[in-house]
Parts: sequence; C-alpha cells; structure tokens
Amino acid sequence: MAGEDSTAPKRKRPMGLKARSAKKPATVTAAGAQEVADFADETTATVMLRGDDTNEIDELEGIFDSAMEALAEGEDERALTLLRGSVHESDRLLRLHDTQGEGELEPRFYYIYGSALFSLAEASQDIEDRGVYLELALHRLEQAQEIMTEDIKGRVYMALAKVKLEMAAEAGSEDVDGVVQVLDQAVSALETNDGEATEQMLAASDLVLSLVDSQRLPTRASSRLVAWGMAQARSLLQSQPDSDECRCVLARALWLQASAMIGEDDEISDKPEFAKLLSEAVELLEKTESSDGLILQGEIEINLGNAQDDEMEMEQWYTRAVASFRRAQEMGELPEQFVQFIDDFENESDESDSE
Repeated sequence: MAGEDSTAPKRKRPMGLKARSAKKPATVTAAGAQEVADFADETTATVMLRGDDTNEIDELEGIFDSAMEALAEGEDERALTLLRGSVHESDRLLRLHDTQGEGELEPRFYYIYGSALFSLAEASQDIEDRGVYLELALHRLEQAQEIMTEDIKGRVYMALAKVKLEMAAEAGSEDVDGVVQVLDQAVSALETNDGEATEQMLAASDLVLSLVDSQRLPTRASSRLVAWGMAQARSLLQSQPDSDECRCVLARALWLQASAMIGEDDEISDKPEFAKLLSEAVELLEKTESSDGLILQGEIEINLGNAQDDEMEMEQWYTRAVASFRRAQEMGELPEQFVQFIDDFENESDESDSE
C-alpha cells in the first residue's frame, strides 16, 4: 500500500478540519495518535499522527497495539482500519525519511511495519494479495533483523517465524528446518531479554501446533513442527510444573503426534504408542480446569474410544468424553460438533436401555 509522496518534512493532514468534523469522532488510541476513518474506501483508510514534538514511532506503535487489541476483542473492522492506517503511515514516514536523507530508522519501525503487513496478510481473503503482503512483511522484518538491538531481538525473530510459517503453509513446503532455526533464535532471545518469556514461548508453541492442526502442511513438515512444539512445552512445564497453560500446550502436541498415526482408512499404525501418547495427554488435562483443556480432553477421550476393539471399553471412553464436554459446557459455549456428539451418544444409550 503506497502512501502519498512527501517532498517536505511536514505532517500529513488527511482531511480539513471541517471535513473531519462531519465524520465519526476520532478515537484517541495511544500517546495522542488518532484513528480517523477518513475515506469511504476502507483500503485507503489512514491514521493521522498528532504532528507535534512527540515521537511518531511511539505513536505508530500505539496504533498497531490498538489494532492487535481490536483483533483480540473481535472488532475486525476497526482492527483492519488501524492495520491499514499503520501500513499507510509507515510508508509515509519511510518516504519522508528517505527525502530528508537522514540515518537509518530504528529497528522498531521496521518491526511494526512488517508485523502490520503480516496481520493484513492473515486477514486477506484474496490469495494473491495475501502472498504480496507476506513478501512485503518478510522484507520489512528482515530490515529490522539487520539492525536489531538486544531488547527487540525476540519480537523480531518471532515475527519472522510467523511470516515464514505462513509462507511455508502457502507453498505446501516439506522443509521447515529454516523456520525452526528462526523459532530457536526467538526462544533464545526471549529467554535472555524478556521478562514475559514463558508466555511468549508458550504462544510460539501454540502457534506452531495450530498451524499443524490446520492440516495445511505436508506430513514431514508437520512432524518436525510438532516435535519442536512438544520439546518447548516439556521444557516449559519442567520450569513451571503448576502451569495449566503449559499442560494444555503439551497435551495438544501429544494429541497431534498421535493423530499422525491415523491413516486415511482410520487404521492406527501403532496402537500401543497411540494409546500411550493420548493417555499422557489425558493425565495432563485432568489437572487443568479450563474449558479449552476440558474440550481437548473430551476430544482425546473420543479418539481413545475409537481405538478400542472392545465395545465396553469404547463405551467407557465415550462416557468420559461426554462428562468432559458437560463440564466445559458449564464454563461457557461448547462447539456444535461436541454438542451433537453428546446428543447422539445419549440418544443411542437411551435406545439401548429401552431394548
């Protein structure tokens, strides 16, 4: 997304004051920066920075952080406006900087620029646009990597890993060793420099496992990533044995590794190993009390039921799965497929009892 060409070191004013007053009131997002829905076409929406002596990169970071918060809260339209505005303003600042011929912009600028482009790639429904956004994101993040300082290394490597993971999925790549190397660099940097390293490392493991779960990667690549995610989760659980989040991530990795043993004909290649992996996962999840953990536990218990040759043992696992789903349902909404499983199982049980 190109910004307007600037030939003088002045702040861009997207609209006149009278025109702005007729629009929806601007929302202050961070450090005085403002979100402005300034065009009817959302693809050209911009963010107007305050234009005084404040640091424009600080303001830009605030806008980007607000976009991430909007995404987390399900405010997709607002998040897209902020992301497009972040990219638009990043382009404007870069053009302004090039015109003035000053030194290198700080790595944080390129990190924000690349991360906003990646988020737009994730949001895009157009395959061609998504590919363009990913290429641009990679370019900007590699610029950040070239000049990054210790305090930002973990974030830059993690952002690079996200982009490269998505590009590998888009290409259906078998080889993800390069991505794993970047993930290792991210973890190393986070352990050294970031006080919230555990949370971010867990998020990295969960990101990797989510991609595997989406089944967009070939088997070899999926196996490599599951192994990485499992190793990270085990390491984190050793350092934080009471963490429900660590238990859930490790359980998910075990479940994905076991799922890889199920062939297209639903035959399990190694039943003892399959049962061992899933039993360990259930043991971990039984110590958690989150709805997500209970839903995963129920799904694993269904898998264990499906693996049984004995009808009575199968019934026992299904009964346990229903109990897990019921507990999860008490805490919040249960996905429709599991509501249907409960209904089907209980209806069949009632029919059996009446015969």
